[in-house]
Parts: sequence; C-alpha cells; structure tokens
Amino acid sequence: MDRRIKASRTQEKKLAKDIGGTTTAGSGNGWAVKNDVRNAAWSIECKTTAAARFSLTHRDLVNAEKNALLDLRTMAFAIDMQGRTWVVLSKETFLRLIEREEAA
Repeated sequence: MDRRIKASRTQEKKLAKDIGGTTTAGSGNGWAVKNDVRNAAWSIECKTTAAARFSLTHRDLVNAEKNALLDLRTMAFAIDMQGRTWVVLSKETFLRLIEREEAA
C-alpha cells in the first residue's frame, strides 16, 4: 500500500477514535457523505502531508463546510503535518466553543 494512503487512513482512524466517531468509507468518491470522519456533532475533512507546509484553499474549506451542513453536523478540517495534527474551524464555530467553555 502506498505510504501516503496508509498515513491518511491512519490519521482518519486515530481521529475517529479520539472523537468517538467513525471513518466514512469512500468519502472521496461517494455522493452521500463526503467528509472523512464524523460523530454525532462533527464532520471532519482530513488531510495529511509529510511536507513542512500544506496549501489550504477557501474552496477546500467551503466544500468541507457544505458537506458537513448537508450531514447536519459542524465542520472541522484536520491536517496532519510534521507529526502533529492541526484543526481548522470557522470563527463562528470557535466562538461557540469558547462560549460553552466559559459557561461551564
């Protein structure tokens, strides 16, 4: 198996376990559920790279958000890079999380 595919699958399985969710079989080629990992609240698009940089476009984010909304979930975009996972959220989602934390 190609090392990139293996790294991608490993990322998705680990993230799914971390959030108590599941991976989405065929997420890149299916028509129904698109993002790679999901649980009851979140739909997460995953990318992985061995490089020291990753190009994230507006189109990538909008597509991930659209796919999450169609699935009635909140979008996040997870990027594995240089041995660490980074999660990108919209400002609105980030502020909602901050409000919940402050209310607790």
